[in-house]
Amino acid sequence: MTTDTNPVITLTEAMTFISLSIPIWGGRKTLRPEDLGLADQDIPSEELVHWGSKRICNPEALRVFQTLKGQAERACLKVGTRFLGGFLVPNDQVAGVSVELDRLKTTFEQEVQTFLAGYDHEIADWIARHPHWERQLREAVEPATRVATRFAFRYRPLVIRPAEAHPGTLAEDAAELGGSIFHEIAQIARDLEKSLVGQTQMSQRALGTFRRVRDKLAVLSFVDPRIPPMLEPLEGYLRRVPRSGPITGALFREGFGLWLLLRDEDRLARHGAGILAGEAEDLPTEPADVELAEVGSESPSLITVPTPEARPLAKSRQSADAHAGATRADEPTESSELFEEDCFF
Repeated sequence: MTTDTNPVITLTEAMTFISLSIPIWGGRKTLRPEDLGLADQDIPSEELVHWGSKRICNPEALRVFQTLKGQAERACLKVGTRFLGGFLVPNDQVAGVSVELDRLKTTFEQEVQTFLAGYDHEIADWIARHPHWERQLREAVEPATRVATRFAFRYRPLVIRPAEAHPGTLAEDAAELGGSIFHEIAQIARDLEKSLVGQTQMSQRALGTFRRVRDKLAVLSFVDPRIPPMLEPLEGYLRRVPRSGPITGALFREGFGLWLLLRDEDRLARHGAGILAGEAEDLPTEPADVELAEVGSESPSLITVPTPEARPLAKSRQSADAHAGATRADEPTESSELFEEDCFF
């Protein structure tokens, strides 16, 4: 995939949509009033009370599946970006992503079989840890054959071909791709805070995060014209740093400045747009908008995409945060080991 910054982006030809579906049995059942031994007169109405759930299996036994799901998502995000509940990946990166997803799928299915083989033991051990709730837990236990149907690992590479007559809001979605990429870059960069703030040198491990950012921006540089101006100084910095030992002195300070830029998605987008605006003074005048051609007909319709300065970040940021929140595994505390979302008034 070339990193051509031509503003005409043929979304349907350049990228593949990967739908990732990895349902995982949560090991929970709905908490009921009778589980708490409440008499009918003591049960508040559903309008007043929200009942949570009870764990019927040790969550540690299921953690490996969340880990594998996270690895699958990161494999897609390494060279792609979130889009419409899935991931957009450049066509020339799909083969590599598929190899990694096939590997994770094999591991996932092996872990499912291992879990099911020890399922009865896991349930018995969990009940033994909570003897006062033995009746409620045993009543909620499902057979292993049914639990087996709650696990799956599927991915589907798809080609986007919007309806010609009714393209919907694809223009808005396409316009937000750049914002989504900048948001993901900022999330990666923020992980470096403890490694850089208050330090006088940078480790090679921390420098690896800069390379991850560089690699992601490189394969997606054709998506948004604001990306290449940000990629150039990052590549220049990585060419000059030593390949071993800590990064100190002027190079450390330069890297710290780059990090401050990368961790702020709004500033990153504005900076890329500003560099473009400066370069535009020496270039022929460009149209105010660019056009995104849709394929699928002899006379493809054209989608108008706003110029970089007008592209919103808020919606793409909210979408990515919502997706991340939906897939993040709950971290149980000691007081909530057995129950999730205790009922409240």
